[in-house]
Amino acid sequence: MTELSSLSQRSRMLLSSARFMTLATVTPRGEPWASTVNYVCQAEPLKVIWYSSRDAMHSLNITSRADVSASVFRCDLGDASPIGLDGGQLFGECRVIVGAEVEEVHRHYYERNFPDVLARRQWMLPTEQFHGEGPRRFYELSIMSWWLFDIEQWLQDRRDRRIEVPLSDLISVWPGA
Repeated sequence: MTELSSLSQRSRMLLSSARFMTLATVTPRGEPWASTVNYVCQAEPLKVIWYSSRDAMHSLNITSRADVSASVFRCDLGDASPIGLDGGQLFGECRVIVGAEVEEVHRHYYERNFPDVLARRQWMLPTEQFHGEGPRRFYELSIMSWWLFDIEQWLQDRRDRRIEVPLSDLISVWPGA
């Protein structure tokens, strides 16, 4: 496996299994805001989807400024990582999912987030909550840039750095892509 392939495989594993990311948005006054959201990932185009309350600070921020950054981190990898953890950062643009798209995104989100049918039934909110005056919205973050923690370099000199992984390489290791 080449280093790039290894980086792509690590990226895919991290994005598809982390489940939570810290989303960084900016208020209309320019103040930073960070929120943790539960997401699912989709390969092509590379994006993440989550839902939040319409009146949450990060939701309000996205309506006025679509560009965001985020970090994804796992510290429970055991032998899957030489140091038991992995992480990455991303930059992208968000949009609110509205109209007819809500039904498909709702289905995709709950199927990916809750593969077990019984758990899905327990946690699934009705689609009405994501339309019109409903209290929630689905959000889509299209990933424009992705950086992965440089574990190999850290093992050599303990310097905390990131490596940019081209999105085309990352998408190519996704099943079905």
